[in-house]
Amino acid sequence: MTNNYIQFKKRRELGEILSDTFAFVRGNFKDLFTVLIRTSLIPFILVILASVYYQYVIGNISEITPYSAVFSLGGLGLAGLLFYATSSATVYSFIKEYDTTKGKELNLEYVVSEAKSNIGNMIGLTLLAYLMLIFGLIFFVIPGIYFLVPLAVVFPILLFKETTIFGALGESFKLIKGFWWVTFGTVIVIAIIIGVMSFAFSVPALIYNVTKMVITSSNEGTLTSGNPGDFIYLTLSALGSAGSNLLSIVFLVALGFVYYDLDEEQNRTGLKQKIEELDI
Repeated sequence: MTNNYIQFKKRRELGEILSDTFAFVRGNFKDLFTVLIRTSLIPFILVILASVYYQYVIGNISEITPYSAVFSLGGLGLAGLLFYATSSATVYSFIKEYDTTKGKELNLEYVVSEAKSNIGNMIGLTLLAYLMLIFGLIFFVIPGIYFLVPLAVVFPILLFKETTIFGALGESFKLIKGFWWVTFGTVIVIAIIIGVMSFAFSVPALIYNVTKMVITSSNEGTLTSGNPGDFIYLTLSALGSAGSNLLSIVFLVALGFVYYDLDEEQNRTGLKQKIEELDI
């Protein structure tokens, strides 16, 4: 075990989850993003392009059509689904290998192979999670909110437990039993922190658009928004989308820690492993 090794299988408070998440990403940045490039680069590019196109479409309110609105929103949703699925498969395959090797001499080829073999299941699970959230929030608001917690930990379960999609879903509901509120609070706080950090990436595009709007209005005498087709604005929007999606990787790592905290609370997996290692 190296001095920088971070044990996943242990109970953690919110502050520890956050600090260990950023410590893990910082300490394994090079290896983690090396495998992410090999598994998630194309979906990453697609989600950025889809985000920019969506911004362009909604910015042209006077020219928007039902077709362009549905196409841009659907494209963004599909690209986001693919990126979340591939990045989830990669992050949790990486964590699994990291935990197995205690952070030493990770087999990155194995991580890539493991991630690619699980992408199909992750896509299916992501689609199922989308449908559950949409159905729950549209027709039954409270159940929709309730689904947020088990769906937050179902992705690491699918890979760590090597189970089926519905097996992972059933396991996630068992795992949060008695810990829904504390897990809900933890996930919301993490999401808010990541969201605030993500917003920082969109500030340059926002400042540019507001500045251009003020300059244009001062010249023309009327207050009008900036041109959404402006190359500089779209470039800044692309950079903002890229930064936001990169931060989603940090969110996935944090959910991995949340899963292990719940697993330790319910099953004492880490404690049992220590006992086995000591041959007691």
